[in-house]
Amino acid sequence: NICKFLQFQLTVNITACTLATIGAAVLTESPITVIQLLWVNLIMDSFASLALATEDPNRVPGLKEFLLNRKPYPRTQALLSKIMVRNMVFHAVWQLAILLFLIFAVGDICDAGDSIDTCAGPPYKGGDKLFNLRSGRPIDFDQSLITSPFTCIPAYKSDDSKSFYRISNMFLDAQFSGAEALIKSGHIPMRAENYCREAHGCGERSQHYTMVFNVFVFLQVFNEINARKIYGEFNMFQGIMYNSLFLIVVVGTAVVQVVLVQVPIVNTAFGCTALSIEQWLICFALGFTSIPINLLIYFLPYEWISLGSWAGGMDEAAVDAIAEEANNTDPNGKGPGDLEMSANPKQVTVQSNNS
Repeated sequence: NICKFLQFQLTVNITACTLATIGAAVLTESPITVIQLLWVNLIMDSFASLALATEDPNRVPGLKEFLLNRKPYPRTQALLSKIMVRNMVFHAVWQLAILLFLIFAVGDICDAGDSIDTCAGPPYKGGDKLFNLRSGRPIDFDQSLITSPFTCIPAYKSDDSKSFYRISNMFLDAQFSGAEALIKSGHIPMRAENYCREAHGCGERSQHYTMVFNVFVFLQVFNEINARKIYGEFNMFQGIMYNSLFLIVVVGTAVVQVVLVQVPIVNTAFGCTALSIEQWLICFALGFTSIPINLLIYFLPYEWISLGSWAGGMDEAAVDAIAEEANNTDPNGKGPGDLEMSANPKQVTVQSNNS
């Protein structure tokens, strides 16, 4: 059961850390916010441990016999098996492929329309019909994808002549003349102060990044089902109906995710915005791809994987050295597990009330 939990947890860690690193390096921000990662961490640590580490072998037909007939693990056995490593690596690669596609290949670059999620006109770049989303990426990154320098107004920089107008002796109030007129010389930024907030939604909640977060969570929910099997079993659903706690955790996680995205005030706290039914179906379908991908991973070889100390394995010499050190901690030869008994135990006398 612990290995099942480790298989699931390490897969989430690989995906989340890689996604945060790529986001920070390319987009200068993580696509998954801090509070969203806290929710993912709650799924990964608390709920997953309850769901995967509490399966009762007495309830699942055939599981108890399988465990009893299995040969015991040697003391030098690695904590991670080759099958577990194969599952973790390929599931993480698949999840990253979907999430990176959503982040970089989805989202039209355009001026905002009625909201930050709709375009006011034809997009400068994009135009996908499936998602029909306006980009939620940082404006500086999207600007670098557009070939024409006039489609996006650059931020003001004193050393960039394309970001401001240079004026000299300009009358700012045409109603007055002479001494009462205000004259200004210097730079006037081409981009207004509220340009980023009103025109491009920088820092605002967008459906684009909400879908990224939603798909990320559903990928983990369905991969939690895959993590139930660590011995190379083909059917990951076998015995799932006998573990009521697992079903409660999976369904409860999905329900809470809907609340986090759809309920006002709650979604604001988690940096999300409500999605349409079509967008929810897309998120659910992309998350469900973890199931058929697991069936394909089943046929991939794993003998080439080399396990070592990084997987929790130890050699015989190291185990013997640790055991010998534990036994020699006391100069009198007593190990930490020895009980020190008194040479003259006290006798306890019990007096009767009838005497």
